[in-house]
Amino acid sequence: MKKTIWLAAGVAGMLLSNPVIDAQAAQKQHIQALNDHSFVIDSRPRFVNLPDQGFAVAVESPYDIVSYDDHYYINQNGFWYRSSSYRGPWKLRKEKDLPSKIKKHRLEDIRMYRDAEYSKLNNRKTPEQQRSDQNNQRTLEQQRSDENNQRILDRQRYDENNRKKLEQQRSDEDNQRKLEQQRMDNNRPR
Repeated sequence: MKKTIWLAAGVAGMLLSNPVIDAQAAQKQHIQALNDHSFVIDSRPRFVNLPDQGFAVAVESPYDIVSYDDHYYINQNGFWYRSSSYRGPWKLRKEKDLPSKIKKHRLEDIRMYRDAEYSKLNNRKTPEQQRSDQNNQRTLEQQRSDENNQRILDRQRYDENNRKKLEQQRSDEDNQRKLEQQRMDNNRPR
């Protein structure tokens, strides 16, 4: 009877050790999310051409989008994505695989070039158009900030869930060792 109980407890302990599989699946989903990414872009972005750099950059967009050689490139949190359409699908690109005209510029510099060129265009606009553009720019900056804060919260949740799964896994392994030790103790001749 004791052996049957211990055998059942051992099987139950092994069944409870599935969080390892769940943690691995969650990690694969996170990697998949990094490799294939979707961005919400409702309409074709407006671009300002940067003749000195040889590409165009989106303006009034919540994303940093570069248009070059019939492709679109988005930089999101230091990762570059490429698509042949602004609607996607977006595929992760290593920085070394970017066109040389893009990768030789830091993202901050690309933004600076874009803003300078856009400012030249804005000087030809009416004051009302300029105010509207400034309001749009503030709105987009707020959206970027909100999205960044959301990504930070999502990452913290992801890390917390993985920490809990790891703690559960360690607890299950500890329980399994205790069960095995008790089994060995019960099987010793007395």
